[in-house]
Amino acid sequence: MSDDSLPMPSPASCLAPTRYIESTHPAIVGLVARLRVRELPPPARTAALFRFVRDEIRYEFMAKLSPEEYLASHVLQDAKGFCVQKAVLLCALSRAAEVPCAIVLSDLLDQSLSPKIVRALGTNVMFHHGLNAFYLEERWLKVDASLSPDVTTRKGYRVVEFDGTREALLPETTLAGGPHATYERFHGTYAELPFDQMLSAFMSAYQHVDMLALSRRGFRL
Repeated sequence: MSDDSLPMPSPASCLAPTRYIESTHPAIVGLVARLRVRELPPPARTAALFRFVRDEIRYEFMAKLSPEEYLASHVLQDAKGFCVQKAVLLCALSRAAEVPCAIVLSDLLDQSLSPKIVRALGTNVMFHHGLNAFYLEERWLKVDASLSPDVTTRKGYRVVEFDGTREALLPETTLAGGPHATYERFHGTYAELPFDQMLSAFMSAYQHVDMLALSRRGFRL
């Protein structure tokens, strides 16, 4: 489902640091410098940052309830996180590299989830799933860097590739041809992580789940 009818933030607002998108934090700035992406044109710049977050930040299926866990610097230090955390980090890195980037929140139908997770959550929809939008060549491109190589290999998923010229979203099918992911709804594109909105959505959608237990234990996809 497209979010074309939803209002988009201005590209200028998606270059500035925010509470969660710490694009001026020394650790974020230092990583951008080490990756030497500023030497590249913007599409290649974003593609390199996408690959870093996709591959080097391990996907962790675990509820996160405190604001501090969503700080870009925290995610980078931990080198792991779930979809929204990875999106916050990619956003910060992109802004530090002078490419406008925003947070996108969606409802993702994942038909490849294990029965254990579906029973625990009471659904196979991942509510307020996080991804990104880059502003490149006067258009917004949605990208999803959430799944790290260990997950895609173990689950037999298709790898999401991004070259900076077209959108890169989770495929609808696995490598074996089975059903995987469908974006059922896009809630919006945000210059800052709407933490309270996201947490309220989690609590409403998963009201029968012990979120505290999930935040401590987690499940493997």
